[in-house]
Amino acid sequence: MKKGVTIAAVLVIIGVAIFFYLNSKGDRSGNNNYPYTYREYNNTMDWKGGETDPILSMTYFTGKAREAYAAAAAIPEVLDQLYCYCYCAESHGHKSLRTCFTNDHGSGCDICINEALLARQLHEKGATIKEIRAAIDSKFYRPYKD
Repeated sequence: MKKGVTIAAVLVIIGVAIFFYLNSKGDRSGNNNYPYTYREYNNTMDWKGGETDPILSMTYFTGKAREAYAAAAAIPEVLDQLYCYCYCAESHGHKSLRTCFTNDHGSGCDICINEALLARQLHEKGATIKEIRAAIDSKFYRPYKD
């Protein structure tokens, strides 16, 4: 009987550890203190999110989502310098627009998709990161409501 209780206790501890590990990637409640917020981005012209995870393959997606993942893969360093206006930094703990494409988040979000496509279009025309940021900010900025 003691052995069964010990095994059950170990399994519970492992389950709790797994739960906390999986939920440590970002607070999804919107009440986090994640440092990469619009305020920091807006006040720092050389801001970079610091995302290093690889972009998810475009082969998992179709249509505009596929194009956006292809754009993200082509210019990940540009996307890492752009704020995502679906406010996923605040609500999901994302580091930058690039983070949206390291998982499937970007595939279901029109803001992420359209920001990535506009960034690639401007980058291909030779725009600087400052010009790309200005265009993205102008088109997508909407005040975040807590």
